Amino acid sequence: MSAVDDLIVGYGPEQVEDITIHQDAPGEPAVIETVTVRPLRVFEKCPDGSLKELFGEAKDNALTAFWADVARFNSGEDE
Repeated sequence: MSAVDDLIVGYGPEQVEDITIHQDAPGEPAVIETVTVRPLRVFEKCPDGSLKELFGEAKDNALTAFWADVARFNSGEDE
């Protein structure tokens, strides 16, 4: 089995990361710019069929393995 088979990777809810207000000249309307992110959520499939959400280093390691498996598949190495 591969990380692609053992993991579910999805996006979490959209979150506001930063808000910036720009005003080019006095009297002109301000432009409000927001930067939003959708964090990746990683779940490991457990033998009993349940899912366990991964955090921290476990999440980072699982994502590294997942993207390596995706890259191998996309390059035709892993059919």
